[in-house]
Amino acid sequence: MARLSSLVLHSNSESTLSRPILLCVQFDGTDFHGWQSQLNLRTVQDVLSDAVHAMVGTRTTLYASSRTDAGVHARALPVLFYSDKEIPLHGYKRGLNTLLPDDVSVLDAVEVSQDFNVRKSARGKTYQYTIWNHPSRAALYSRRAWNVPLPLDHSAMQTAADLLIGSFDFSSFRAADCQANSPQRSLTRVDINPSQTPLITIYVEGNAFLQHMVRIIAGTLVEVGKGRQPVAWVKKVLDARNRTEAGPTAPPHGLCLERVHYEPPPFDDLPFQR
Repeated sequence: MARLSSLVLHSNSESTLSRPILLCVQFDGTDFHGWQSQLNLRTVQDVLSDAVHAMVGTRTTLYASSRTDAGVHARALPVLFYSDKEIPLHGYKRGLNTLLPDDVSVLDAVEVSQDFNVRKSARGKTYQYTIWNHPSRAALYSRRAWNVPLPLDHSAMQTAADLLIGSFDFSSFRAADCQANSPQRSLTRVDINPSQTPLITIYVEGNAFLQHMVRIIAGTLVEVGKGRQPVAWVKKVLDARNRTEAGPTAPPHGLCLERVHYEPPPFDDLPFQR
């Protein structure tokens, strides 16, 4: 596979083919039924597609690196499309942002080579799951965090999370209707990050993810944090390869796709890149 550094081009490059434009898209998923286009439902793909259409004058297919469920957010979702228009990259960024609603924005736009595949070129992904751990709900986090009123043992959650790092069959952490061909996935990071506020963030990084995988991980770790299950239970859940053995699926509004990893990163100036 060619390295991405050889794939990113300048905006004035000449090509006889349509230009492949890669957008870095951010959205608040609260009022969306996920990324993928659905009849009579508001989706990120449809809203962004309408904006691109208004800008370039023709309908074009948008290819996202990931699909997100209803209510899930994205801090930096790579989205690829092709255009014959000789619009400068900063023009795509500025123009689309004037056409998009407040809950979607384009953070950056780069041109990539014809053989760039927004899904297959990805090396992995990082998700963040946010919990508001306080008896009282917080209005400012109502759209972005799961309110868990009972106290959580952060240390126990981290010890349990460490048991999930590695390559395993994650059948216990996949939705019943997950369509993935294989449940085998590799996680390189599962970090519990408590702060001085009641906010707790769970960062999960891996090569790929099953449907609802991060949300089931979050729900399972919360069971440990509440003291309802011991740390060692998480290993038993993993070994069981049975969804019914794991904890509940955490609600979607706490989940955010933080970053899709390419080597090297196509977007150079995003301050939140980890």
